[in-house]
Amino acid sequence: MYCLKLAEIPTKRPARALLQAGIVSSRSKVALGSLLFLVVVACGRTADDNDGGAGGPAGSSAGSGVAATGGKLGVGGGSTTAGGSSGEGNAANMGGSTISEAGAAGSAGDPVPLGEGSWETTLAFTVTVVEPIPNANVSCTATNFTLHFSPSGSGLKVILGRDGAVQPGELTRSTPGSPRYSVAQALPVPTGAGCNLRSIEITELTLQAWDESGDGNADSISGSGKARGIFIVGDAGLSVELSYTLQGVPDETKPSLLALSNIHPLDGVFLRATEPVALISRVTLTDTDSGHTSHPLGGNAESNGAFGTFSSNLILPFGSTWKLSATGGDLADLPFEIAALPPIVVLADPGLFAQDGFESTPALSRTGDAQIVTSVGSLPAIQGSQSLLVPPGSSATLHLARPSGASSVRFTAQSLTSMSGPAFFAAADLEAGVIGGSERVGLTEALPTTPSTTTNDSAWRYAGPTQEISLPLTESGADVVIRFAPPACQGLCPPARALLIDELRVE
Repeated sequence: MYCLKLAEIPTKRPARALLQAGIVSSRSKVALGSLLFLVVVACGRTADDNDGGAGGPAGSSAGSGVAATGGKLGVGGGSTTAGGSSGEGNAANMGGSTISEAGAAGSAGDPVPLGEGSWETTLAFTVTVVEPIPNANVSCTATNFTLHFSPSGSGLKVILGRDGAVQPGELTRSTPGSPRYSVAQALPVPTGAGCNLRSIEITELTLQAWDESGDGNADSISGSGKARGIFIVGDAGLSVELSYTLQGVPDETKPSLLALSNIHPLDGVFLRATEPVALISRVTLTDTDSGHTSHPLGGNAESNGAFGTFSSNLILPFGSTWKLSATGGDLADLPFEIAALPPIVVLADPGLFAQDGFESTPALSRTGDAQIVTSVGSLPAIQGSQSLLVPPGSSATLHLARPSGASSVRFTAQSLTSMSGPAFFAAADLEAGVIGGSERVGLTEALPTTPSTTTNDSAWRYAGPTQEISLPLTESGADVVIRFAPPACQGLCPPARALLIDELRVE
């Protein structure tokens, strides 16, 4: 039997080891995959070669748990952002050289059973069937996620996820004692930023693990099968059938948290972990100004066997900054890597509102087209010479001092619509709370739109009657924050609605 050699490197050495050793540059990745394949074919085990020299012994480890060990295969991509995950930058190319390398290395030995372990996984897919809906183009070709296995009877329990998503599942052995696994029920997997697939479900799977180094431990996993994807085109849900290949290497990436910036006090804190983390994990906020005011964040998705997000309903002070700290880590026992994350910064204080009915230059934070107006068409300000107009998709935030004994936020509101008709109730139109508290209060019923008045305005043609609103404050605290934010709507929507606000005060 003839044997090809590459720079005197044993063929058992996986492709990533050559890259890490600097023997072959990353630019030669495709060629390396092809060459390694030739090496494996020439030197690997054949049907007549029963000594198992190029891989683990066949059958000797069947039924035993094999943990995930070994080096990390670089799959492209850079640092994590709010919408992405580590290693995703070149995900679209995972159907090429990386997969061929893993497949070539895997074929050097026999498949081995899987035991407890975590894997950095890439699922590369192609569309095979799509419903005949115009503009139904899938914008992505791969997704990355972390996959954790735990032995359960003859099969495996699964926890997978990324960027806050945590999904449990199960794998079964294809046949008793087989090192190959399949799904008994559809297994959802998360998609990444920039992908218009709302969800992907694995419906068919053949998965196996490979001992590339011959040390009895699984060094990579690979699989293939069929999946179903759902994405939205306009107001229609589109079903897509997919075929895919799956590749994974042992998880060596520490978990982190997707950083937030310039959060609104009423939004609280909501952090997504880059991968599922253990239930013992804890995340804490510490005020960078005082250095001693700390608030723990609660972990979410506990019922799925891991935490994917951490949150708090605390209404943080305007302009405050908070440092993150964490204990625990991911399901591979890797600790959090968050020391380099920037602090969480809360929206700057707009200043105290004068509570004079918007007559003086008001202190407020605005987004979109929110503005102070003297009229809307022929409709005058509600009171005095000026009112606050907040169209849908815009917002206005105000900071109000709370006098001693004051127990409510009061204001006068008027609903403006583009066409006459019944009211559309949206609790998100406005909300208020006490800084340092955790309760939000808002509308409990729709503002009336009838009887309506014609405004002669080109955008907001009708105005409902004025309505006195009172929101109770049940928590203690000297400062109140309120946000007016009529939601914007896309697709099949009721008539658009704006808010006209006046006589805002705390009493």
